[in-house]
Amino acid sequence: MENTNPQNPETKKSEPEKSVVKEIHHHHYGQRRPGGFFIGLFVIIVGLMFLGRAAGWLPQDINIDWNWIWPLIIIFIGLSILTGRGWFSWLSGTIVTIIVLALVAWMVFGNSSDKNLTTQEVGYDKAANVTSAVLNLNTGATKLNIKGGSAKLLTGIFSSYNLELKQQEETKDNIQNITLETTSSWKWFTSSKNTIDLQVNNDLPINLNIDSGASDMDLDLTNVMAKAVDVDTGASTLNLTLGDKLEQASVNVDAGASTINITLPKSLGAKLNIDAGATSKNLSDFKKIDDKTYESNNYASTTKKVNLDFGLGASTLNVNWK
Repeated sequence: MENTNPQNPETKKSEPEKSVVKEIHHHHYGQRRPGGFFIGLFVIIVGLMFLGRAAGWLPQDINIDWNWIWPLIIIFIGLSILTGRGWFSWLSGTIVTIIVLALVAWMVFGNSSDKNLTTQEVGYDKAANVTSAVLNLNTGATKLNIKGGSAKLLTGIFSSYNLELKQQEETKDNIQNITLETTSSWKWFTSSKNTIDLQVNNDLPINLNIDSGASDMDLDLTNVMAKAVDVDTGASTLNLTLGDKLEQASVNVDAGASTINITLPKSLGAKLNIDAGATSKNLSDFKKIDDKTYESNNYASTTKKVNLDFGLGASTLNVNWK
């Protein structure tokens, strides 16, 4: 009969040794998770850039255009896969990593000297028989200033270290369309010293369309016949001041984590539609209609009105009166 006594030495020999089990257990949890190392490295690099700028170690004019961050994320995931197994993969991945880091550093600091600052003039006369105008701005990380007072339809200056301004004009059906677009060969990081200073005509109704990256925008439209203002931006600061030169006007703002400051004349009635996440709202002299809609206290009594629609991420929205 087979001996099944637990005290029998032969039975003990058939049991797996605990040291082997521990070794297998350690090997299982020691495997590399693809993407982890280089994604972590990428986050550290971006954090060090912000820390260096805050501490004064790096130039204060460095600004990250988040619209171009995703290609870098894909690159770092690829590097993690490349360095997955074997000494050759590790060595090639390390070499490529050094090249990528050097390339990022060149894109950040490569064109930061004053000798590379270039300027372009903007100037458009009002075309014959036009009844309104449309101004389209497509920019990266830029300091954008717009105000009224131009004797022409549009005048201004663009200055940059690393971008160019492409300009187009078309007149059709009595509407004059002007498009200004910043272009670059392959800059992913741009200097916040890219600036656009524009003046528009006070006496012609105008639609203003802005599509920008992480920007600092100061739009003083007090004396401008701004019929519609449409802003689509990333993490930005927007200061918008409106006038009351038209009976009806509209504003639409889609933004990421931004600070939005709106200033309205007291002669204007305003309705707000706010679709936002974790947004701080400071609304002076407004009453709540529902979870998304607010009306100014003077909305029913005024003849001139503006409708403002906001689609915001984690932002701060301030609406005040002048």
